[in-house]
Amino acid sequence: MIDPIFKAVNQIYATHLVDDLRALSDCMKAIRAEGAKTDNEALELIGILENLERHAKYARELLRTELAQQMQADGVTGMQSQNWKASLTDAARTAIITDETALKAAMPGLWEPQPDKLNKTELNKLARKGDVPGVTLSNGGAPVLRVSARKGE
Repeated sequence: MIDPIFKAVNQIYATHLVDDLRALSDCMKAIRAEGAKTDNEALELIGILENLERHAKYARELLRTELAQQMQADGVTGMQSQNWKASLTDAARTAIITDETALKAAMPGLWEPQPDKLNKTELNKLARKGDVPGVTLSNGGAPVLRVSARKGE
């Protein structure tokens, strides 16, 4: 029988990380090459790091789940590696309201009035269309770099 953690690590590497890590290495070599178009390579690197971050988060959660399940199966509540430690703890118990009317009658102090909340999205839409009393538009600040994948290539 294959160790489930070993299987998870292989899955994570093969399906989520190997291509990103290879692309990262290739890009780092390309940006250091003589005559490299560093701005193009920087853009490529941003995209690679975006993918790596997304895949790493998924991989972390997959491995965290596998390790927790293995620790539970083995009856282990805590462990440590060279640089990290882990412990299984019970999730905090939370209240489940089964009869809100009864709760409100017995403990009205638990309900707090909610302050008015400004709908900033709608305010911005209205302000861009025309004058809104008491409101001016900012200049938007410094330009922001927006990066997205090229489609169809």
